Amino acid sequence: MNISDIQKRAQGVKAGTVSSLEVDYARGILRAQRGNISSALYVVGLCGTADDALLIEPYLHGPERDVYGETALKALVRYLGLVNRYRPLLRKLIMSATDLGFRNSRMSAIHLAKDYFKKFRDDELGCELVAIFCNPSDQDQPSARYTLVDILGIRDEIGDPFGLKLEAGDADAGYIVKMARQRFNCPGGLH
Repeated sequence: MNISDIQKRAQGVKAGTVSSLEVDYARGILRAQRGNISSALYVVGLCGTADDALLIEPYLHGPERDVYGETALKALVRYLGLVNRYRPLLRKLIMSATDLGFRNSRMSAIHLAKDYFKKFRDDELGCELVAIFCNPSDQDQPSARYTLVDILGIRDEIGDPFGLKLEAGDADAGYIVKMARQRFNCPGGLH
């Protein structure tokens, strides 16, 4: 079996379905911790069940967490839909100014914030995203901007929805901050 081919089918970029035998093959790669682990994380995340969290979690904390942590977190939260189980971890990662657990863990958690806020309210965390966006020295500022635009659903209302033309400044920043502060009941000015 070719795990890369299975991954493409699981992601829908190649025609065809993924069989239960192929998902079991991907699970075997995760258990053995050998082979194309990244592809196996995608396959199990997209085609597995909540019980597969036990196979994926070690990649958040294990010795290769810097390589696979981001994919593992996305597989658990977004693909398997276990946001309720991992909401405390996402919150902890976003609220920390440094990476906890694996490289780019904060940025990864910020990118999953839209999942975090589905049918859930956490104004403090929302205001933290605004603070990150308003801090030009924060390395996660671009991630916070993208995520706020996504959460607020304002892509069609701003000139540069993806933040691709920021060299001359962010003409949309004021609007994004205003809308986010309203949404999350943030106190005070622009942090």
